[in-house]
Amino acid sequence: MSMMFWDYPQLPVQFMNREHETFVGLMNDAEQALTMGTFSVQHFKRLVQHCQEHFAHEEREMQRTHFPGFELHKKQHDRVLLEMTELLKGYVATQDIEPLLRYLQDILPEWFTQHIHTLDQVTAQYLTAAYAKSNRRAKSIG
Repeated sequence: MSMMFWDYPQLPVQFMNREHETFVGLMNDAEQALTMGTFSVQHFKRLVQHCQEHFAHEEREMQRTHFPGFELHKKQHDRVLLEMTELLKGYVATQDIEPLLRYLQDILPEWFTQHIHTLDQVTAQYLTAAYAKSNRRAKSIG
């Protein structure tokens, strides 16, 4: 099930929106390659690498602004990265595309939709308030 830009809400933090758009594109590319018979490990590795970078970016911002839900949010990120790593290992060992296809068509899009509507939404609202407070403070000093 390919996702489209309008399948998930936009957040008030632009880096999150840009990185989510890239995520959806990479997820769709990997799914399409699997269904078309042109899949290589690199398709999935690019998706995993992007997730590692995106999650690290979000986590740095959460820590920098002292987001109280950091640990819970990070646990979800860690769980998804572990799932992806295990799926990749399984594919390399067996060359069976079915688990990857199921993950890309059903499990990951469902997780992403739920994650963005809950943890990312709350995080983005918190970051927006923290950025505004920081800007007000910087303007009052300068």
